[in-house]
Amino acid sequence: MADTGDETWTARLARHRTGLAALSFAESTLVPIPLETIVAPLMVGHHRHAWTISLAIWIGCLAGATLFYFVGLWLAEPVVQPALEWVGLRDDFAGMTADLDREGLFWTVFLVSFSPAPMQLATLGAGTVGGNFAVFLAAIAASRGLRYFGLAALASLFGPKIAGFGLPKTRIVLIVFALLAAGWIGMRIRG
Repeated sequence: MADTGDETWTARLARHRTGLAALSFAESTLVPIPLETIVAPLMVGHHRHAWTISLAIWIGCLAGATLFYFVGLWLAEPVVQPALEWVGLRDDFAGMTADLDREGLFWTVFLVSFSPAPMQLATLGAGTVGGNFAVFLAAIAASRGLRYFGLAALASLFGPKIAGFGLPKTRIVLIVFALLAAGWIGMRIRG
């Protein structure tokens, strides 16, 4: 679909805050693919919406992290442990809960959720060890806030320059998406 005066699918997605929040909720709970592969290109292609995109995905992430914290707190034995055993992550989860006890809740959660590593183990682990919810939420809010609002700042800074190349926004979004996806796949293959 060419960028004419008509609205494109990327423009609709850039303005669909509820959908973006739902994507972020899914990424912070069940989908271990970094949301940035979708929203970074969207922010670059639609830099005027970058800050509201960041806010929507930040709120969705906080909601998803909160859900998984309470799943870990209330359902560790009957649900979380068997599910982790089934997917082969029980040892990783044990290491995460040990880090939460040894290294401290705030910094462990902050570093895991700031890094490209999936944060689901940290959110479930924080609930399982009964970590302070306010400290947990502050760590998620700070780390993901830095990631998402940092992306918005970069998109606001470089988005207009990239738009100056004269490419249609749908192509900009797809090109940036392809580059980020290739980088993510490369990191997964190496790691």
